[in-house]
Amino acid sequence: MIDWGTGEYEHTAAELEPVAEHVVSLAALQRGERVVDIACGTGNAALLAAHQGAVVSGIDAAPRLIQVARERAAKAGLAATFVTGDAQQLPFDDHDFDVALSVFGLIFADDPDRAFGELVRVVRPGGRAFVSAWVPAGPIDAMLGVFARAIAAATGRTMRRFAWHDREAVAELAARHGAEVRFHDGRLASVAASPEEYLAANEERHPRSLAGRPLLEQAGTYAAARSEALAVLRQGNEDPERFRVTSPYRVIEVRR
Repeated sequence: MIDWGTGEYEHTAAELEPVAEHVVSLAALQRGERVVDIACGTGNAALLAAHQGAVVSGIDAAPRLIQVARERAAKAGLAATFVTGDAQQLPFDDHDFDVALSVFGLIFADDPDRAFGELVRVVRPGGRAFVSAWVPAGPIDAMLGVFARAIAAATGRTMRRFAWHDREAVAELAARHGAEVRFHDGRLASVAASPEEYLAANEERHPRSLAGRPLLEQAGTYAAARSEALAVLRQGNEDPERFRVTSPYRVIEVRR
């Protein structure tokens, strides 16, 4: 299990801000609406919603990220409440919110059915929710796949997650909870001075990298996996002068 409070996830969160902007734009928030940002991380979506006049709560399992979100809100002069908690057991009453948001957060829940059920539970009848999920394509996904396969080989355990990108699977999940879904596609650009710099920054800062690297070093396979991952980034680079790749994602719109 990854501790998202380790490392410096705020650097990755900054890279994801355009997706938070997309999600909040789709929500078409009205001033005074009650909004919850589930698995809020450093508060990207929550702060955007607060800036638009919503009454915002954010929740995340990582206390350090909650503290970062609070500090960001205070610095911006925005009123938002942030609490530590589990997306699979939200500390809110039924129908507490008009809108629920989750930017690459809910998709990491160990029990997707339970997490989705909680999402639906806290939204009022007639309310709406927006959840972003990665589509498995592009160089970043391929890079992560290199490390995932290496970790599976080293540990004998394969991580299987719910296919949040799959329209049929998500529609079936929503139907079980009395909700309907539609989908909005987008693409996110990742940039750096070079593929080498991008990979090195993730090695040093990203919680997923910090969790996986010791396993591969113990198995003696880290150097080989890193070399393969770097080759993937170089091959997928779209900018010969620097480093730029794009990753597709999908926003799931949920209606009760």
